[in-house]
Amino acid sequence: MMRSLKMRHFATVLVMTVVVVFGARSYAQFTTSRLMRLELHDEMQSTLMTCANVTDSPNARAQCLQKSFQHHLFNHFSGAISTCQNAQPVGAWSDDDACAALAQNQAFWSSPGEGTEPGVQLVVSTLGGQLWHAARLTDHPELRIVMSDKALSAFTQKILNIRDNQLPVFVPMLLLVVAIMAHFLVKVTLGPLENLKVSLKNLKPENFNHTSQITTPYKEFDDFISVYHQLLKRLDNSFTKAKRFSSDAAHEVRTPLAILRGQADSLIADAPTGSTLQVRLRSMADEIERLIVISEKLLLLSKADDQLIEQDLTDVDISEMVEELADSLAQCHPHLAIEKDIQSGLSWRCDLSLIQQLVHNLASNAVKYNTPNGWIRLSLHGHGEVLELGFENTCAELPADLKAKAFHRFYRGDAARNRKVDGAGLGLSICNEIAKLHQGTLTLDVTAQSTVMIRLQAPLHPALKHDNDVMIDASMTLPSSNTKTAIFS
Repeated sequence: MMRSLKMRHFATVLVMTVVVVFGARSYAQFTTSRLMRLELHDEMQSTLMTCANVTDSPNARAQCLQKSFQHHLFNHFSGAISTCQNAQPVGAWSDDDACAALAQNQAFWSSPGEGTEPGVQLVVSTLGGQLWHAARLTDHPELRIVMSDKALSAFTQKILNIRDNQLPVFVPMLLLVVAIMAHFLVKVTLGPLENLKVSLKNLKPENFNHTSQITTPYKEFDDFISVYHQLLKRLDNSFTKAKRFSSDAAHEVRTPLAILRGQADSLIADAPTGSTLQVRLRSMADEIERLIVISEKLLLLSKADDQLIEQDLTDVDISEMVEELADSLAQCHPHLAIEKDIQSGLSWRCDLSLIQQLVHNLASNAVKYNTPNGWIRLSLHGHGEVLELGFENTCAELPADLKAKAFHRFYRGDAARNRKVDGAGLGLSICNEIAKLHQGTLTLDVTAQSTVMIRLQAPLHPALKHDNDVMIDASMTLPSSNTKTAIFS
């Protein structure tokens, strides 16, 4: 099962976020108590220093202390800070027992001080089995502020609990943010690859050298994109050389083959009638004719690759053409049962000569690869603006790779090895190119009854192509009528 990159990024970001969040929470848990303790000490000292400047009377300083601490942060939320004058509490919230215990135990103040303000003695020490935080003025030791460490810890825990109570809201928001981050990361990461995918989908042999340059804002992809562009250049060079070779080879061999065919015909005429020499010369002439047919087909395929086939579109009565083909098959091959299902009156705007070659090639294959007492079924229908032409026939041998390679050039299955059936394996390739030229598709299926079904689907009235879509070559020559007859016979 393929894993999802988006889910992988989501899981990775989620784990990293959870580690960071809970790491921060653990650190906050560890440091909050210390920070709250330092904050308490600072405010104790600042409050005492403020009231130390009151010189009217001890009572005035006590009232200052009471007033200053009335709305103090710690006292407002915890209510656990006591302000004392000697053993008496100052303010309604102060603890009588704490003030009395602190006044009675003078040894408490002999502990090492932790204060940072001169004139203030700050002590953190144990009293009555508890840890206390206490501060007093050195000039007026009767004024004191005291808070137990237990109360400080409880106040700190209240703050942490408030934070923890937000988890039911925080966790869904965290998951949403992580999902958005994962989606963004995948989009950013795969952005150049998406551009590459689009370029590959639009890649065709004819536009290897005309694809738009893929760019990426991320330098990590520069080498990857550079390799892709180099690959396109190598493909374009290789494909151009291959096309040029087949085209040049077809052009170069046509004249020598024509001369050889003429000389072979002369030798056949000069040889004694019925002699062994004449038979051998006839066999040689047949092979020369076969080479001429192959060169004509290679030239046509080369023109198709370069989009140089000229189309002469006319309205053709395709129903009449297929009817005549069915009648011709029945007369020429009486050992085969010819069935037909042809819709009458169908007019197709197409190139007559190319379509004649296509139907003759398909009919020729249906005959050559049939069984001794087999059948051929021709069908022709119009579905709206779509033409559907079908050839189905029994087949003597069905190679396992027939469906996958039927339209490959020079593919002939088992017949290519023993040459029981004449041909070069180029007919279906030519038919496929003709179908593409008419904006159609040609498909081959092997049915459950071990028959072969070839189906052509194309628009009855194909849209006109622009000049830059199909290049026109006025010098284009198609295989001669003799070649077509040789393919069909």
